[in-house]
Amino acid sequence: MLKKTLILLTIIALYAGCTRDDICPEGTPTTPRLIIKFMDLSNPAEVKFVTNLKVALTSNEDDEIFTVRTDTIYEIPLNPSLTSVQYTFTKDFEGEDENSDNIRFNYGIGEDVYINRACAFKTTYTDLGAMVRNEGAANTNWMLNVEITNDLIENEDITHITVFH
Repeated sequence: MLKKTLILLTIIALYAGCTRDDICPEGTPTTPRLIIKFMDLSNPAEVKFVTNLKVALTSNEDDEIFTVRTDTIYEIPLNPSLTSVQYTFTKDFEGEDENSDNIRFNYGIGEDVYINRACAFKTTYTDLGAMVRNEGAANTNWMLNVEITNDLIENEDITHITVFH
């Protein structure tokens, strides 16, 4: 009888000490990433795809975010512990006309909003700015104009930056 009671108490103690697995549910708004749309410089109302686009942190180009053919990027993370970050955007990656441009994103840290235990905090960003490093006469930038379309980054529903090329 003592053995059964001890086993029962052990099981109760184990279950009482456990908590459910906390996983941030899909679709829960978390810290938003930067959305960039690519448009045609000669016809600003027309979307223009970038072929074989590679995006990587300038400080670590081996750590690429992705390489795709796209007209919109939804996945550029900003660092909530810094106020600027620099990325290298390479079009026609590993192709004949490969061309890389460095772009620095400057931003202010907005508010940290607590979501829940699983998702923790959501950080928003304010005062977004972007500057493409001019490569001078020897090299030509493929990003010819960068326009901030929304300087407040609080969700991933709207475009924040438009790049004309």
